[in-house]
Amino acid sequence: EWKDFADEHDCCLEPVLDLGEALASELVREREMVVELDQPGAQKPVRLLGHPVKFSRTPGLPQGPGPALGEHTREVLEGLGYGEEEIAELERSGAAAGPAAGGLGSFLS
Repeated sequence: EWKDFADEHDCCLEPVLDLGEALASELVREREMVVELDQPGAQKPVRLLGHPVKFSRTPGLPQGPGPALGEHTREVLEGLGYGEEEIAELERSGAAAGPAAGGLGSFLS
């Protein structure tokens, strides 16, 4: 009913969509505002928000999957000045963790 009214009176009127409806809309598909990437450790491709601004010469899409859970923990701690023994103690206490066995740990599995 409201769409007919908007069409008849040439006014800008759009429905309020819930998140699922919005992400499934034609506009979102056409603008590639939701993209799917293979994520190590995930059972199926992960849906991510694409870049909302499109550039003619610079792609704005995600360049790859996120890191596996714990993949960069040691590197970050070393960069913060933690020594080998301190990192080992953090891991033993459960305060820090490296990647899961096989390197495919993910919060998505």
